[in-house]
Amino acid sequence: MTTRRSRRRPAAVLAAAGAALLLAAAVPQTASAATTRTLQLALTCSTGLPYGLSVDNGSGWYYPDGSSYASGLVKYFTVFIPSDATALAINTGFCDNQPQTPMWEGYRYAITPGTSTITANGNCQDMYVYPGPYVRYCSLSGVTYS
Repeated sequence: MTTRRSRRRPAAVLAAAGAALLLAAAVPQTASAATTRTLQLALTCSTGLPYGLSVDNGSGWYYPDGSSYASGLVKYFTVFIPSDATALAINTGFCDNQPQTPMWEGYRYAITPGTSTITANGNCQDMYVYPGPYVRYCSLSGVTYS
């Protein structure tokens, strides 16, 4: 007895598998990254223009993604922080006219978690504390949510 194999069956299986792959690629996947919110910050330094912005939301200092521009002695930052953050501390990489890198001794603020934009003013004061090193106190004011 002779049997005939269909050559169409492997082609149909491959076509079905290809269609399934295309469908899987077309369906949006859930984002693996945490949801973020926008922080708009106008930052000044006591000794000149600030350069760089680092933040701490309770799990350590990092440089958030975003952009910045300067106008006079104010640096305007638009960065993205986690939406579930309940605390915020700021620091700058350095300030113009600062003779050495100071230790950060700033302030931490409670913030409301959510996705609304946070707008604030920041100021970093670099000062010498006798007999020790320079220290930097960074503070926030005028915090609003929109």
